[in-house]
Amino acid sequence: MKSTCKELRNRAWESLRGMYWPVFLMFLVYIIIAGAGSSFSFGLLALLALPMGFACDVAVLNLVRQRQRPQVENLFSIYRTNFEKAFLVPFLVQLFISLWCLLLIVPGIIMAYAYSMAIYVSNDHPELSSMEAIRRSKELMRGHKWDLFVLDLSFIGWILLAIFTGGIGIFFLLPYIEAAHAEFYRELTEQVEDAQVVNE
Repeated sequence: MKSTCKELRNRAWESLRGMYWPVFLMFLVYIIIAGAGSSFSFGLLALLALPMGFACDVAVLNLVRQRQRPQVENLFSIYRTNFEKAFLVPFLVQLFISLWCLLLIVPGIIMAYAYSMAIYVSNDHPELSSMEAIRRSKELMRGHKWDLFVLDLSFIGWILLAIFTGGIGIFFLLPYIEAAHAEFYRELTEQVEDAQVVNE
């Protein structure tokens, strides 16, 4: 990556300026619904909430790219506009990570980073199937999984502080981390596009 972790975090924070609370509210509604859903119907409702997570990630990506204001309504409109991909991509990602974790925890973590861009890829390339978006994420993250891991590790101070608040602080930290991930994806795709232009 061209940018340091600090630069990515700074850009993420700048993107959230004036937009933090709409992002926070969006994630809070999703977490409450998914958390409540996991307690009922053997987690069926939590599964049905997966498209909301997809919508959250896309909303943050649109924010860092275009300063597009996130809307809680996006959590529900996704069921009408893009339910199949919004459900299948995160479902398959979670399924594959779980299967890898059955082998060992470390392979599971590695593959979690390999699949981490699948939602962004699916949003940017609606012509791809869910499996193709996951494969594209693996290709995109080849040689960059460590970079994203280090970026996540750079939040360790904030994470420890959030834990000391009884875990409540995690809710407030999540928009910041997600914005940093979106900035990571934006820079990564720009690097790939630049490389393609040079090769041509």
